[in-house]
Amino acid sequence: MPRTKQRIQDRVLLDPAKLRVLGDPIRSFVVYSLVPEAKTVKRLAGELGCPPTRLYYHMQQLEKHALVFVESERRVSGIVEKHYRAVGRELTLDRASFLRSGKLDTARRDALLGFVFDQSRLEILRGLEDGRIDIHRRPPEPGALIAYRNVLKLSDPQAARLYQRLYDFWMEYDAIAREPAEGGRFYAFVASLYPNDMQPAAGAAAAAAPGRERAGKPPR
Repeated sequence: MPRTKQRIQDRVLLDPAKLRVLGDPIRSFVVYSLVPEAKTVKRLAGELGCPPTRLYYHMQQLEKHALVFVESERRVSGIVEKHYRAVGRELTLDRASFLRSGKLDTARRDALLGFVFDQSRLEILRGLEDGRIDIHRRPPEPGALIAYRNVLKLSDPQAARLYQRLYDFWMEYDAIAREPAEGGRFYAFVASLYPNDMQPAAGAAAAAAPGRERAGKPPR
């Protein structure tokens, strides 16, 4: 069935509203999976290992917030089958949308931090509770939890090298996310690097027990 022709864009900017929608891991997976080619809900459900009915609401939300579009339709046994496509090949943070009158808007800032860190925290807690994350496994064994944090003092060249290596590593797996494997399992990948003022976060100092040994290396 012909539709108004819409083409996938090279780049789409993500504002706070779009980030909130992508906070759901199913929606995030779907958008990346629809970058290389258009797919039906039935095919997406097969990749996710869930019934198609579970995806209908998610597809409505993604289409409503202009993250996917219907590239084509065809009638199969009297039923209209929609083929969805991601709106852009690359999703990029719209940094200007987080500002209000030239200043960082706190609500929009929280949308970004919630998308990256709050969602990750909830998923890790859920995974530990239901056994999906095996706490007895140690990195680099697949299925283990990698959750390291460190504070580094770097020269400008060292910082530039770390930023570049982390960015390249992220882009490598960002490309893999667009071509889901036939088998295997789902993994969440979070990366963060930022300047630090060496001041403890609010409540962090009080939460630390006096005299507790500070770990200098990742746990093994």
